[in-house]
Amino acid sequence: MRNIDKASIAKKTIKKEAQALNQLTKKIDRNFEKACDLLLACKGKIITIGLGKSGHVAKKASATFSSTGSPSIFLHAAEALHGDMGLVEKSDVVIFYSNSGETKELLLLLPLFKILKIPLITITGNKRSTLSKNTNVIIDSGVKSEACPLDLAPTSSVISAIAMSDALAITLLECRGFTSKDFAKSHPQGSLGKRLLRKSEDIMFTKKLPYVYKDLPLMKAIDVVTRYNYGIVIILNSSKQLKGIFTDGDLRRVLKKHKNISALSLYKVMTKKPLVVSIDTMAVEALSIMEKNEITSLVVINHDKTVVGLLTLNELLRNGIE
Repeated sequence: MRNIDKASIAKKTIKKEAQALNQLTKKIDRNFEKACDLLLACKGKIITIGLGKSGHVAKKASATFSSTGSPSIFLHAAEALHGDMGLVEKSDVVIFYSNSGETKELLLLLPLFKILKIPLITITGNKRSTLSKNTNVIIDSGVKSEACPLDLAPTSSVISAIAMSDALAITLLECRGFTSKDFAKSHPQGSLGKRLLRKSEDIMFTKKLPYVYKDLPLMKAIDVVTRYNYGIVIILNSSKQLKGIFTDGDLRRVLKKHKNISALSLYKVMTKKPLVVSIDTMAVEALSIMEKNEITSLVVINHDKTVVGLLTLNELLRNGIE
């Protein structure tokens, strides 16, 4: 075995692929925008098709589209010729992946898609190929050479096709206003999904809460707010059902309205019908309620309307709810 500098070869390979990616930015043109417009207008699904290494790229692209708000499915070119064309609908858009643009199986599919009048996009390294000439939009992902020293094994061309697909997916994500909350819904068992799909009962405080069960002078209620440090006092009846709340914000409003608060009772100035959430309310929904109403806490109630906890803005954010 020859004595070879392995680290040097590895670095050279990565540098060549990085160079190919840098060149790719120059290929983002009006055709890319047209492809985005076609995909945004798609009423069905994005079908990605390829064979060999391009098939692997197409499969990865489909997964990325689906997880970022653009429903997609991968269709193996050979299988499509033997029955799987049945999954294609007129409302779909097709993206072909072929570095050469001359993949026989893809060319055999062209007449079928023409009959269905389905918009066709080709991501290819050969803008003058047969496939390119017969599609609606051509996205050039071509490279000057492969990272392979023999210029044979698909390396830089594969990386470039993946990058172009990612560019499409992320552009569509931005155009659709796709958020981390949407992402969590399609990744329920991912770390983000597990975090964002938590319920109020998973995050709420349940112990040592500022409950009071009788009318108090306002000054004593302020002492309760201060002692518990939640910025709120929760007023309950004997059945632990909510009668009202009094918050730091309420106090500021009272001080503006009344010159002397020493004679005021809590019941007179409390918020009698505050916003609440149930134990089943998603934490992200609770956060949205807080943001919309510019409040920093929400009382959590059970199915029998008894108070069971308190959600705070700080605790939601601390748990990664955003």
